[in-house]
Amino acid sequence: MKIVFRLLTAFLLVCLMLPQPVQAGGDRGKDPYEMGEKYFARDDFRRALQYYRKALGLNDVRAHYRMGLIYEDAGKDRSALGHYRRFIDLGRPGTQRNDAVQRVRAIEERVRRETTRSTELLQRGKSLFTEGKYLEARKVLLQAASEDESNPEIYFYLGEVYMELEEYSKAESEYNKAKGFY
Repeated sequence: MKIVFRLLTAFLLVCLMLPQPVQAGGDRGKDPYEMGEKYFARDDFRRALQYYRKALGLNDVRAHYRMGLIYEDAGKDRSALGHYRRFIDLGRPGTQRNDAVQRVRAIEERVRRETTRSTELLQRGKSLFTEGKYLEARKVLLQAASEDESNPEIYFYLGEVYMELEEYSKAESEYNKAKGFY
């Protein structure tokens, strides 16, 4: 019996010595969505996103809508689109759902326009690269990348251009960006 008591005591001591997760402002045990709302209202979107992610882990669909708003405001349309669509699929009918539907339509139109323009720029950049006009190709491809950050082909060709310009560290950086999509 003494051995069991000693083992239990040792276990409890070890547990007490382990670092305890600390959350800002004594937020432990509170509803993550409500905590996200608190930080959202304060425009502390980084912290709000942390709590909304936790809320998603608890299947709180409302967090998708708020995350969509944050990502849209930050110019991350594709991330916003994913959250709005998920909210529409899982959420209840209401004004937020209607707003999400409108936002999805607007973002899809923006993305379509950006994609069309960036695709044209990519094709022009590839042609310039093939013609050996590396400085011009770099300029066009950088413009394409600024309009569509999610196309790995743009980064690949930028890497190729930088290789030809003997800017190897920039080439490596662009190749790594392209590789990050796969």
